Amino acid sequence: MVSHRPLLFLLLLLSYVLYLVIGAYVFSTLEQPFEDQLREEVEDLWSDFLKTHPCLSEEHLDDFLRKAFLVKSFGVSVLRNISGFEVKWDFVSSLFFTGTTLTTIGYGHPVPISLKGKIFCLLYSIIGIPFTLTVLSIAARNLLFLLRDKPIHILHLQCNFDRNKLVWIHAGIVISLLLLLFFFIPAIVFEAVEGNWGYVDALYFCFISLTTIGLGDYVPGEQSGQRMPALYKLLVICYLLIGLIAVFILVEIMKSLLNCDRFFNLFLFGCEDSRRAEEMERDPPYDSELPFVPKHDETRRRRVPHSVSPAEKSYGTINASFS
Repeated sequence: MVSHRPLLFLLLLLSYVLYLVIGAYVFSTLEQPFEDQLREEVEDLWSDFLKTHPCLSEEHLDDFLRKAFLVKSFGVSVLRNISGFEVKWDFVSSLFFTGTTLTTIGYGHPVPISLKGKIFCLLYSIIGIPFTLTVLSIAARNLLFLLRDKPIHILHLQCNFDRNKLVWIHAGIVISLLLLLFFFIPAIVFEAVEGNWGYVDALYFCFISLTTIGLGDYVPGEQSGQRMPALYKLLVICYLLIGLIAVFILVEIMKSLLNCDRFFNLFLFGCEDSRRAEEMERDPPYDSELPFVPKHDETRRRRVPHSVSPAEKSYGTINASFS
């Protein structure tokens, strides 16, 4: 029988490519008009500035802006009134960078500037990223046992509830609480602290961060005039780490509800053979349940008759001397 899994896998790839194309078309349709509008405003601003300052050549202005934007991309402010909290590589800011890097959020602000810093970042991340994801995954599994498996087991035994209904009800409650605690309520806090963020912007930041997309268009603690920025960044690091554990829990709950393993098996090559092998190991044939007899002993007993060795006692025939 010819397997249809390669065909299903090809359809899955084509569906994903189609999904990418649709997303690209929608983003292009939504964002390109705003990009054109901003470009026109920049052109007008450029022309007005050169008209106001005729002594400044366009080449010098272009060179200055290129260098200023390059410095800004490294997280260094181009303004001259730099205060202490705008330093990007103090200990707290460096801790914020390591946290966002090892969790693969990666806002890109700031980034290592020196060659030694870039090399260390490579070596540090090679070990640190798997280590971080392992710690978060283990923490999520332990919390799943405490928040899902154990309560469901207790309620199923003591209250005699239907297990399937209990799983769905419990999942709905846990998912609602996690979304409330790590998305909707933190968005209110970020809106109040950041000042120039709207609620949708703050909710967008929470989602982009906890899904480890980390576009870097919204970075907490970068606004001037914030009170206790060091403490604020430490709290943001704690929020990101705990929030990632919550996202892991959400993913595991959704996978168990939707039975994703069965869906994945539709596209995996050789999955049918593995399933049959597992069934054979779990349900062995009837003959294998008989008492085990070593093959070498059985062969030796069959090949060597009783009469070959007269010194041994024979229990298969009557001993003449006994009579």
